[in-house]
Amino acid sequence: MRWRIRRPGSSLSASMLFAATFALLGAVALVFFGAAALTEHYPSFLGRIGQREIAAHLSRDLRFDASGKPISAELPAELVQIFEALRPELFYRVVDEQGRVLLSSDHATSALAPEGAVFDPARADFSLLRGETTLHVLTLPVGPATHVSHLQMVRSDRFDRAILTIAGSVARKSASAAVVIALAIFGLVVFMTTRRMIRQLRRVSEAAASIDPNNLAQRLEVGGVPAEVAPLVRMFNVVLERLETGFRVQQEFLATAAHELKTPITLMRGQIELDGAADRTLLLKDLDHMARHVQQLLHLAETSEPQNYSMERIDIELTAQSAVEQLSRLASSREISVEVGCAGAAVVAADPGATQVLIRNLIENAIHHSPAGSRVVVEVSQAQILVRDYGPGIPEKDMPELFKRFWRGRHRRDEGAGLGLAICKQIADRHGWTISARNQQSGAEFSVSFSTTPSSIHCTA
Repeated sequence: MRWRIRRPGSSLSASMLFAATFALLGAVALVFFGAAALTEHYPSFLGRIGQREIAAHLSRDLRFDASGKPISAELPAELVQIFEALRPELFYRVVDEQGRVLLSSDHATSALAPEGAVFDPARADFSLLRGETTLHVLTLPVGPATHVSHLQMVRSDRFDRAILTIAGSVARKSASAAVVIALAIFGLVVFMTTRRMIRQLRRVSEAAASIDPNNLAQRLEVGGVPAEVAPLVRMFNVVLERLETGFRVQQEFLATAAHELKTPITLMRGQIELDGAADRTLLLKDLDHMARHVQQLLHLAETSEPQNYSMERIDIELTAQSAVEQLSRLASSREISVEVGCAGAAVVAADPGATQVLIRNLIENAIHHSPAGSRVVVEVSQAQILVRDYGPGIPEKDMPELFKRFWRGRHRRDEGAGLGLAICKQIADRHGWTISARNQQSGAEFSVSFSTTPSSIHCTA
Protein backbone atom coordinates (compact mmCIF):
# COMPACT_ATOMS: atom_id res chain seq x y z
CA MET A 1 0.00 0.00 0.00
CA ARG A 2 1.30 3.46 -0.87
CA TRP A 3 0.91 6.23 1.62
CA ARG A 4 0.51 9.78 0.42
CA ILE A 5 1.48 12.72 2.58
CA ARG A 6 -0.82 15.66 2.06
CA ARG A 7 -0.17 19.17 3.16
CA PRO A 8 -2.68 20.60 5.60
CA GLY A 9 -5.37 22.78 4.06
CA SER A 10 -5.10 26.55 4.11
CA SER A 11 -6.75 28.67 6.79
CA LEU A 12 -10.50 29.06 6.26
CA SER A 13 -10.55 32.60 7.62
CA ALA A 14 -7.57 33.64 5.46
CA SER A 15 -9.14 32.07 2.37
CA MET A 16 -12.48 33.79 2.96
CA LEU A 17 -10.81 37.15 3.66
CA PHE A 18 -8.66 36.87 0.53
CA ALA A 19 -11.58 35.81 -1.68
CA ALA A 20 -13.89 38.54 -0.36
CA THR A 21 -11.21 41.25 -0.64
CA PHE A 22 -10.31 40.13 -4.15
CA ALA A 23 -13.98 40.22 -5.17
CA LEU A 24 -14.45 43.69 -3.67
CA LEU A 25 -11.33 45.04 -5.36
CA GLY A 26 -12.47 43.54 -8.65
CA ALA A 27 -15.87 45.21 -8.34
CA VAL A 28 -14.28 48.57 -7.45
CA ALA A 29 -11.82 48.30 -10.35
CA LEU A 30 -14.68 47.50 -12.72
CA VAL A 31 -16.59 50.58 -11.54
CA PHE A 32 -13.47 52.79 -11.85
CA PHE A 33 -12.64 51.56 -15.33
CA GLY A 34 -16.26 51.94 -16.41
CA ALA A 35 -16.45 55.49 -15.09
CA ALA A 36 -13.10 56.36 -16.69
CA ALA A 37 -14.23 54.95 -20.03
CA LEU A 38 -17.45 56.97 -19.90
CA THR A 39 -15.57 60.13 -18.93
CA GLU A 40 -12.93 59.68 -21.62
CA HIS A 41 -14.94 58.42 -24.56
CA TYR A 42 -18.55 59.40 -23.81
CA PRO A 43 -18.47 62.67 -21.84
CA SER A 44 -21.72 63.85 -23.44
CA PHE A 45 -23.47 60.73 -22.07
CA LEU A 46 -22.96 61.84 -18.48
CA GLY A 47 -23.78 65.44 -19.43
CA ARG A 48 -27.05 64.31 -21.03
CA ILE A 49 -28.02 62.47 -17.85
CA GLY A 50 -27.35 65.58 -15.78
CA GLN A 51 -29.23 67.72 -18.29
CA ARG A 52 -32.32 65.51 -18.05
CA GLU A 53 -32.20 65.62 -14.26
CA ILE A 54 -32.07 69.45 -14.25
CA ALA A 55 -34.86 69.63 -16.85
CA ALA A 56 -37.10 67.32 -14.82
CA HIS A 57 -36.43 69.35 -11.67
CA LEU A 58 -37.12 72.61 -13.52
CA SER A 59 -40.37 71.35 -15.06
CA ARG A 60 -41.70 70.62 -11.56
CA ASP A 61 -40.82 74.14 -10.38
CA LEU A 62 -42.54 76.02 -13.21
CA ARG A 63 -45.70 77.93 -12.29
CA PHE A 64 -48.50 78.72 -14.76
CA ASP A 65 -51.40 81.18 -14.73
CA ALA A 66 -55.05 80.27 -15.30
CA SER A 67 -54.61 80.27 -19.08
CA GLY A 68 -51.68 77.84 -18.87
CA LYS A 69 -48.98 80.42 -19.56
CA PRO A 70 -45.73 80.01 -17.59
CA ILE A 71 -45.19 82.97 -15.30
CA SER A 72 -42.26 81.97 -13.06
CA ALA A 73 -39.83 79.27 -12.06
CA GLU A 74 -39.61 78.79 -8.29
CA LEU A 75 -36.12 77.36 -8.31
CA PRO A 76 -33.89 76.82 -5.29
CA ALA A 77 -31.51 79.72 -4.69
CA GLU A 78 -28.50 77.56 -5.49
CA LEU A 79 -29.88 76.61 -8.89
CA VAL A 80 -30.79 80.26 -9.67
CA GLN A 81 -27.20 81.26 -8.89
CA ILE A 82 -25.86 78.52 -11.16
CA PHE A 83 -28.03 79.67 -14.06
CA GLU A 84 -26.92 83.28 -13.47
CA ALA A 85 -23.21 82.43 -13.20
CA LEU A 86 -23.14 79.99 -16.12
CA ARG A 87 -25.63 81.72 -18.38
CA PRO A 88 -23.76 81.15 -21.68
CA GLU A 89 -23.05 77.49 -20.81
CA LEU A 90 -26.20 76.38 -19.01
CA PHE A 91 -29.64 77.98 -19.49
CA TYR A 92 -33.29 77.24 -20.24
CA ARG A 93 -36.10 78.65 -22.29
CA VAL A 94 -39.85 77.99 -22.10
CA VAL A 95 -41.47 78.59 -25.50
CA ASP A 96 -44.88 78.20 -27.09
CA GLU A 97 -45.83 76.14 -30.15
CA GLN A 98 -44.58 78.88 -32.50
CA GLY A 99 -41.21 79.16 -30.76
CA ARG A 100 -41.84 82.44 -28.93
CA VAL A 101 -40.03 82.61 -25.60
CA LEU A 102 -42.41 82.86 -22.65
CA LEU A 103 -39.85 82.46 -19.87
CA SER A 104 -36.05 82.07 -19.90
CA SER A 105 -32.88 82.31 -17.81
CA ASP A 106 -30.82 83.97 -20.58
CA HIS A 107 -33.43 86.67 -21.51
CA ALA A 108 -33.69 85.37 -25.11
CA THR A 109 -36.68 86.08 -27.35
CA SER A 110 -36.79 83.04 -29.67
CA ALA A 111 -36.52 79.28 -29.40
CA LEU A 112 -33.40 77.40 -30.44
CA ALA A 113 -33.43 75.32 -33.62
CA PRO A 114 -30.88 73.42 -35.67
CA GLU A 115 -28.82 75.41 -38.17
CA GLY A 116 -30.98 76.43 -41.14
CA ALA A 117 -34.19 75.05 -39.60
CA VAL A 118 -37.21 76.48 -37.81
CA PHE A 119 -38.34 75.51 -34.33
CA ASP A 120 -39.97 72.08 -34.26
CA PRO A 121 -41.40 71.00 -30.86
CA ALA A 122 -41.26 67.37 -31.97
CA ARG A 123 -37.44 67.52 -32.20
CA ALA A 124 -36.60 66.56 -28.62
CA ASP A 125 -32.80 66.39 -28.79
CA PHE A 126 -30.37 68.17 -31.10
CA SER A 127 -27.04 70.02 -31.11
CA LEU A 128 -25.93 73.26 -32.77
CA LEU A 129 -22.64 75.12 -33.07
CA ARG A 130 -22.37 78.56 -31.46
CA GLY A 131 -18.99 80.21 -31.76
CA GLU A 132 -16.30 77.79 -30.60
CA THR A 133 -18.54 75.51 -28.60
CA THR A 134 -21.42 73.17 -29.26
CA LEU A 135 -24.76 73.55 -27.51
CA HIS A 136 -26.86 70.47 -26.68
CA VAL A 137 -30.58 71.20 -26.58
CA LEU A 138 -33.19 69.01 -24.85
CA THR A 139 -36.86 69.88 -25.49
CA LEU A 140 -39.65 68.67 -23.15
CA PRO A 141 -43.39 69.47 -23.12
CA VAL A 142 -44.56 71.24 -19.93
CA GLY A 143 -47.71 72.87 -18.62
CA PRO A 144 -51.36 71.81 -18.75
CA ALA A 145 -52.62 69.64 -21.58
CA THR A 146 -54.93 72.42 -22.81
CA HIS A 147 -52.07 74.85 -23.32
CA VAL A 148 -48.82 72.94 -23.81
CA SER A 149 -45.53 74.83 -23.63
CA HIS A 150 -42.05 73.49 -24.30
CA LEU A 151 -39.00 73.61 -22.06
CA GLN A 152 -35.63 73.84 -23.81
CA MET A 153 -32.79 72.82 -21.47
CA VAL A 154 -29.39 73.80 -22.94
CA ARG A 155 -25.83 72.88 -21.94
CA SER A 156 -22.50 73.41 -23.73
CA ASP A 157 -19.49 71.17 -24.33
CA ARG A 158 -17.38 73.53 -22.19
CA PHE A 159 -19.79 72.95 -19.32
CA ASP A 160 -19.47 69.18 -19.71
CA ARG A 161 -15.65 69.30 -19.74
CA ALA A 162 -15.46 71.62 -16.76
CA ILE A 163 -17.83 69.50 -14.70
CA LEU A 164 -15.99 66.28 -15.61
CA THR A 165 -12.60 67.83 -14.83
CA ILE A 166 -13.59 69.25 -11.45
CA ALA A 167 -16.11 66.63 -10.36
CA GLY A 168 -14.02 63.78 -11.74
CA SER A 169 -10.99 64.74 -9.66
CA VAL A 170 -13.10 65.12 -6.53
CA ALA A 171 -14.95 61.90 -7.28
CA ARG A 172 -11.72 59.93 -7.75
CA LYS A 173 -10.26 61.18 -4.49
CA SER A 174 -13.50 60.59 -2.63
CA ALA A 175 -13.89 57.15 -4.19
CA SER A 176 -10.31 56.20 -3.30
CA ALA A 177 -10.84 57.22 0.31
CA ALA A 178 -14.17 55.39 0.36
CA VAL A 179 -12.57 52.24 -1.06
CA VAL A 180 -9.83 52.27 1.59
CA ILE A 181 -12.38 52.75 4.38
CA ALA A 182 -14.70 50.12 2.87
CA LEU A 183 -11.84 47.61 2.60
CA ALA A 184 -10.87 48.19 6.21
CA ILE A 185 -14.44 47.81 7.46
CA PHE A 186 -15.09 44.89 5.14
CA GLY A 187 -11.91 43.10 6.21
CA LEU A 188 -12.75 43.62 9.87
CA VAL A 189 -16.30 42.28 9.39
CA VAL A 190 -15.07 39.23 7.46
CA PHE A 191 -12.37 38.58 10.04
CA MET A 192 -14.80 38.79 12.98
CA THR A 193 -17.38 36.65 11.18
CA THR A 194 -14.92 33.92 10.21
CA ARG A 195 -13.38 34.03 13.67
CA ARG A 196 -16.80 33.38 15.17
CA MET A 197 -17.41 30.54 12.71
CA ILE A 198 -14.00 29.01 13.44
CA ARG A 199 -14.69 29.25 17.17
CA GLN A 200 -17.88 27.24 16.66
CA LEU A 201 -16.05 24.67 14.55
CA ARG A 202 -13.32 24.39 17.18
CA ARG A 203 -15.97 23.78 19.81
CA VAL A 204 -17.46 20.99 17.69
CA SER A 205 -14.03 19.46 17.02
CA GLU A 206 -13.15 19.54 20.74
CA ALA A 207 -16.44 17.82 21.55
CA ALA A 208 -15.73 15.19 18.87
CA ALA A 209 -12.21 14.64 20.23
CA SER A 210 -13.62 13.94 23.71
CA ILE A 211 -15.74 11.00 22.49
CA ASP A 212 -14.30 7.57 23.29
CA PRO A 213 -15.71 4.05 23.91
CA ASN A 214 -16.73 5.13 27.42
CA ASN A 215 -19.10 7.89 26.25
CA LEU A 216 -20.35 6.83 22.82
CA ALA A 217 -23.81 8.13 23.76
CA GLN A 218 -22.55 11.71 23.51
CA ARG A 219 -23.62 13.68 20.44
CA LEU A 220 -22.39 16.89 18.85
CA GLU A 221 -24.62 19.96 19.09
CA VAL A 222 -25.87 21.33 15.78
CA GLY A 223 -27.12 24.61 17.26
CA GLY A 224 -24.90 27.58 16.44
CA VAL A 225 -23.01 25.68 13.74
CA PRO A 226 -22.96 27.33 10.27
CA ALA A 227 -25.69 26.00 7.99
CA GLU A 228 -23.09 24.69 5.51
CA VAL A 229 -21.38 22.63 8.24
CA ALA A 230 -24.55 21.44 9.99
CA PRO A 231 -25.12 18.46 7.59
CA LEU A 232 -21.58 17.25 8.32
CA VAL A 233 -22.21 17.42 12.07
CA ARG A 234 -25.54 15.58 11.68
CA MET A 235 -23.88 12.83 9.62
CA PHE A 236 -21.15 12.56 12.26
CA ASN A 237 -23.88 12.04 14.87
CA VAL A 238 -25.43 9.35 12.67
CA VAL A 239 -22.04 7.62 12.44
CA LEU A 240 -21.70 7.84 16.23
CA GLU A 241 -25.13 6.28 16.62
CA ARG A 242 -24.18 3.40 14.34
CA LEU A 243 -20.90 2.99 16.17
CA GLU A 244 -22.66 2.96 19.52
CA THR A 245 -25.15 0.37 18.27
CA GLY A 246 -22.37 -1.83 16.87
CA PHE A 247 -20.32 -1.52 20.06
CA ARG A 248 -23.33 -2.39 22.21
CA VAL A 249 -24.20 -5.38 20.02
CA GLN A 250 -20.58 -6.54 20.19
CA GLN A 251 -20.56 -6.26 23.99
CA GLU A 252 -23.84 -8.14 24.25
CA PHE A 253 -22.53 -10.75 21.84
CA LEU A 254 -19.38 -11.33 23.88
CA ALA A 255 -21.32 -11.51 27.16
CA THR A 256 -23.88 -13.95 25.75
CA ALA A 257 -21.23 -16.08 24.06
CA ALA A 258 -19.27 -16.31 27.31
CA HIS A 259 -22.42 -17.36 29.14
CA GLU A 260 -23.34 -19.94 26.51
CA LEU A 261 -19.87 -21.52 26.65
CA LYS A 262 -19.61 -21.32 30.42
CA THR A 263 -22.52 -23.71 31.05
CA PRO A 264 -21.17 -26.80 29.19
CA ILE A 265 -17.65 -26.16 30.50
CA THR A 266 -18.97 -26.04 34.08
CA LEU A 267 -20.91 -29.29 33.58
CA MET A 268 -17.89 -31.04 32.08
CA ARG A 269 -15.63 -29.83 34.88
CA GLY A 270 -18.09 -31.10 37.49
CA GLN A 271 -18.22 -34.54 35.92
CA ILE A 272 -14.44 -34.79 35.69
CA GLU A 273 -13.96 -33.65 39.30
CA LEU A 274 -16.29 -36.42 40.51
CA ASP A 275 -13.76 -39.25 40.51
CA GLY A 276 -15.10 -42.26 38.69
CA ALA A 277 -18.49 -40.66 38.06
CA ALA A 278 -17.81 -39.14 34.64
CA ASP A 279 -20.28 -40.22 31.96
CA ARG A 280 -18.36 -40.58 28.71
CA THR A 281 -21.51 -40.29 26.57
CA LEU A 282 -22.63 -37.16 28.38
CA LEU A 283 -19.16 -35.63 28.14
CA LEU A 284 -19.07 -36.24 24.40
CA LYS A 285 -22.53 -34.68 24.07
CA ASP A 286 -21.41 -31.60 26.00
CA LEU A 287 -18.28 -31.39 23.86
CA ASP A 288 -20.37 -31.60 20.69
CA HIS A 289 -22.69 -28.92 22.07
CA MET A 290 -19.77 -26.63 22.86
CA ALA A 291 -18.10 -27.32 19.49
CA ARG A 292 -21.34 -26.35 17.75
CA HIS A 293 -21.42 -23.13 19.76
CA VAL A 294 -17.86 -22.33 18.76
CA GLN A 295 -18.50 -23.18 15.11
CA GLN A 296 -21.56 -20.94 14.94
CA LEU A 297 -19.73 -18.13 16.71
CA LEU A 298 -16.98 -18.38 14.09
CA HIS A 299 -19.55 -18.40 11.30
CA LEU A 300 -21.23 -15.31 12.74
CA ALA A 301 -17.89 -13.51 13.07
CA GLU A 302 -16.92 -14.43 9.49
CA THR A 303 -20.25 -13.39 7.98
CA SER A 304 -20.08 -10.02 9.76
CA GLU A 305 -17.02 -8.87 7.79
CA PRO A 306 -17.54 -7.77 4.14
CA GLN A 307 -13.95 -8.64 3.17
CA ASN A 308 -14.68 -12.33 3.87
CA TYR A 309 -17.06 -12.48 0.90
CA SER A 310 -15.88 -13.43 -2.58
CA MET A 311 -18.65 -13.08 -5.14
CA GLU A 312 -19.05 -15.35 -8.15
CA ARG A 313 -21.82 -16.87 -10.23
CA ILE A 314 -23.19 -19.95 -8.49
CA ASP A 315 -25.99 -22.45 -9.12
CA ILE A 316 -28.39 -22.23 -6.19
CA GLU A 317 -29.90 -25.67 -6.94
CA LEU A 318 -26.49 -27.38 -6.68
CA THR A 319 -25.76 -25.45 -3.47
CA ALA A 320 -29.08 -26.60 -1.99
CA GLN A 321 -28.40 -30.22 -3.02
CA SER A 322 -24.98 -30.04 -1.32
CA ALA A 323 -26.57 -28.68 1.87
CA VAL A 324 -29.14 -31.50 1.86
CA GLU A 325 -26.36 -34.10 1.54
CA GLN A 326 -24.54 -32.60 4.53
CA LEU A 327 -27.73 -32.86 6.61
CA SER A 328 -28.75 -36.33 5.40
CA ARG A 329 -27.71 -38.06 8.65
CA LEU A 330 -29.63 -35.54 10.76
CA ALA A 331 -32.70 -35.91 8.55
CA SER A 332 -32.51 -39.70 8.66
CA SER A 333 -32.16 -39.73 12.44
CA ARG A 334 -35.34 -37.69 12.73
CA GLU A 335 -37.14 -39.60 9.95
CA ILE A 336 -37.50 -36.46 7.79
CA SER A 337 -37.34 -36.47 4.01
CA VAL A 338 -35.90 -33.40 2.32
CA GLU A 339 -37.05 -32.59 -1.24
CA VAL A 340 -35.41 -30.06 -3.56
CA GLY A 341 -37.25 -28.64 -6.55
CA CYS A 342 -36.03 -26.05 -9.07
CA ALA A 343 -38.17 -23.88 -11.33
CA GLY A 344 -35.76 -23.26 -14.20
CA ALA A 345 -32.16 -22.04 -14.02
CA ALA A 346 -31.20 -20.43 -10.70
CA VAL A 347 -27.81 -18.75 -11.08
CA VAL A 348 -27.00 -15.71 -8.93
CA ALA A 349 -23.95 -13.71 -7.89
CA ALA A 350 -23.09 -14.79 -4.35
CA ASP A 351 -20.37 -16.06 -2.05
CA PRO A 352 -20.48 -19.89 -2.41
CA GLY A 353 -19.48 -20.77 1.16
CA ALA A 354 -21.75 -18.19 2.83
CA THR A 355 -24.70 -19.13 0.61
CA GLN A 356 -24.30 -22.81 1.49
CA VAL A 357 -24.22 -21.94 5.20
CA LEU A 358 -27.41 -19.90 4.79
CA ILE A 359 -29.30 -22.68 2.98
CA ARG A 360 -27.97 -25.39 5.32
CA ASN A 361 -29.07 -23.43 8.41
CA LEU A 362 -32.56 -22.91 6.99
CA ILE A 363 -32.94 -26.60 6.13
CA GLU A 364 -31.51 -27.68 9.51
CA ASN A 365 -33.92 -25.33 11.28
CA ALA A 366 -36.83 -26.82 9.31
CA ILE A 367 -35.71 -30.38 10.17
CA HIS A 368 -35.62 -29.56 13.90
CA HIS A 369 -39.17 -28.15 13.72
CA SER A 370 -40.67 -31.00 11.67
CA PRO A 371 -42.45 -33.97 13.27
CA ALA A 372 -41.09 -37.46 12.58
CA GLY A 373 -42.28 -38.94 9.31
CA SER A 374 -42.91 -35.53 7.68
CA ARG A 375 -40.92 -33.73 5.02
CA VAL A 376 -39.07 -30.50 4.30
CA VAL A 377 -39.52 -28.91 0.87
CA VAL A 378 -36.87 -26.69 -0.70
CA GLU A 379 -37.96 -24.72 -3.80
CA VAL A 380 -35.33 -22.87 -5.82
CA SER A 381 -35.87 -20.27 -8.58
CA GLN A 382 -34.00 -17.39 -10.16
CA ALA A 383 -35.81 -14.95 -7.85
CA GLN A 384 -35.78 -16.73 -4.48
CA ILE A 385 -35.37 -19.85 -2.40
CA LEU A 386 -38.14 -21.23 -0.17
CA VAL A 387 -37.71 -23.69 2.70
CA ARG A 388 -41.00 -25.10 4.02
CA ASP A 389 -41.65 -27.50 6.90
CA TYR A 390 -44.84 -29.19 8.07
CA GLY A 391 -44.40 -28.68 11.78
CA PRO A 392 -46.44 -26.68 14.32
CA GLY A 393 -45.50 -23.31 12.79
CA ILE A 394 -44.13 -20.20 14.49
CA PRO A 395 -46.04 -18.48 17.32
CA GLU A 396 -46.93 -14.94 16.31
CA LYS A 397 -45.24 -13.47 19.39
CA ASP A 398 -41.97 -15.15 18.33
CA MET A 399 -41.94 -13.67 14.81
CA PRO A 400 -40.03 -10.46 15.79
CA GLU A 401 -37.40 -12.53 17.65
CA LEU A 402 -36.56 -15.09 14.96
CA PHE A 403 -33.40 -13.51 13.56
CA LYS A 404 -31.96 -12.17 16.82
CA ARG A 405 -28.69 -13.57 18.11
CA PHE A 406 -28.86 -16.27 20.80
CA TRP A 407 -32.66 -16.40 20.68
CA ARG A 408 -34.20 -19.88 20.86
CA GLY A 409 -37.77 -21.10 20.87
CA ARG A 410 -39.11 -22.64 24.05
CA HIS A 411 -39.01 -26.19 22.70
CA ARG A 412 -35.25 -25.82 21.96
CA ARG A 413 -34.03 -24.32 25.22
CA ASP A 414 -31.61 -27.20 25.71
CA GLU A 415 -30.31 -27.36 22.12
CA GLY A 416 -28.47 -25.10 19.69
CA ALA A 417 -26.85 -21.76 20.27
CA GLY A 418 -29.64 -19.61 18.89
CA LEU A 419 -27.35 -18.32 16.13
CA GLY A 420 -28.47 -20.23 13.02
CA LEU A 421 -31.13 -17.79 11.83
CA ALA A 422 -29.04 -14.80 12.94
CA ILE A 423 -26.26 -16.05 10.67
CA CYS A 424 -28.78 -16.42 7.82
CA LYS A 425 -29.92 -12.83 8.33
CA GLN A 426 -26.32 -11.58 8.38
CA ILE A 427 -25.46 -13.39 5.13
CA ALA A 428 -28.64 -12.20 3.41
CA ASP A 429 -28.00 -8.59 4.43
CA ARG A 430 -24.41 -8.69 3.16
CA HIS A 431 -25.66 -9.87 -0.24
CA GLY A 432 -28.45 -7.30 -0.37
CA TRP A 433 -31.07 -10.06 -0.15
CA THR A 434 -34.29 -10.14 1.89
CA ILE A 435 -35.03 -12.98 4.31
CA SER A 436 -38.43 -13.43 5.91
CA ALA A 437 -40.64 -16.04 7.59
CA ARG A 438 -44.34 -16.72 7.64
CA ASN A 439 -46.78 -19.45 8.65
CA GLN A 440 -48.56 -21.60 6.09
CA GLN A 441 -51.69 -23.68 6.64
CA SER A 442 -49.42 -26.44 7.88
CA GLY A 443 -45.95 -25.49 9.10
CA ALA A 444 -43.67 -22.51 8.50
CA GLU A 445 -41.97 -21.13 5.40
CA PHE A 446 -38.71 -19.19 5.18
CA SER A 447 -37.94 -17.25 1.99
CA VAL A 448 -34.78 -15.55 0.70
CA SER A 449 -35.44 -13.10 -2.13
CA PHE A 450 -32.40 -12.46 -4.30
CA SER A 451 -31.30 -8.98 -5.37
CA THR A 452 -29.84 -8.26 -8.82
CA THR A 453 -27.31 -5.82 -7.33
CA PRO A 454 -25.50 -7.18 -4.28
CA SER A 455 -24.52 -4.52 -1.74
CA SER A 456 -21.10 -3.99 -0.14
CA ILE A 457 -19.41 -6.84 -2.07
CA HIS A 458 -18.25 -7.25 -5.67
CA CYS A 459 -18.33 -10.19 -8.04
CA THR A 460 -14.89 -11.60 -8.83
CA ALA A 461 -15.85 -14.25 -11.33
